[in-house]
Amino acid sequence: MRYAKIIAICVALSATAAAGEEAMVLGPRQFEADRSGAGAVLCAWSIYLTVQHYANACGVARSAADDAIDEAIKSIDEFILANSSLHPTRAALEAFKRRAAQSEAASARKFCENRDLEPFRSVTPQALRESVKKLLAVPREPVMNPCL
Repeated sequence: MRYAKIIAICVALSATAAAGEEAMVLGPRQFEADRSGAGAVLCAWSIYLTVQHYANACGVARSAADDAIDEAIKSIDEFILANSSLHPTRAALEAFKRRAAQSEAASARKFCENRDLEPFRSVTPQALRESVKKLLAVPREPVMNPCL
């Protein structure tokens, strides 16, 4: 149930950001399914961004998992910049992330009260780093699906 909430928030983040004219398109196939078997890079990225945003908004004490999530986001940012067929700029990528976070600011209080972040923050930093390394091992177009 908690994972379903995070996924719903992630989908909402990407849909909200994609709805406006100023939204960044990450690639012509961003909503297609990953066929490499390595995983949907944009799905993982949106989950990590969501967890990072709500951890900050909720004011939870930082943990080693949060540091690993920050590292994961930076690694995925680099992967997107290197592999998206539309070659977004770093500035466009950062603007996209800011708009997505701003669009979810209103729901932070309710989310914080439910403490739905804990399953994502309880993973060991080493397990998270290994997962991201495996996810990014194969250069390919970053896509959103399948998202968990």
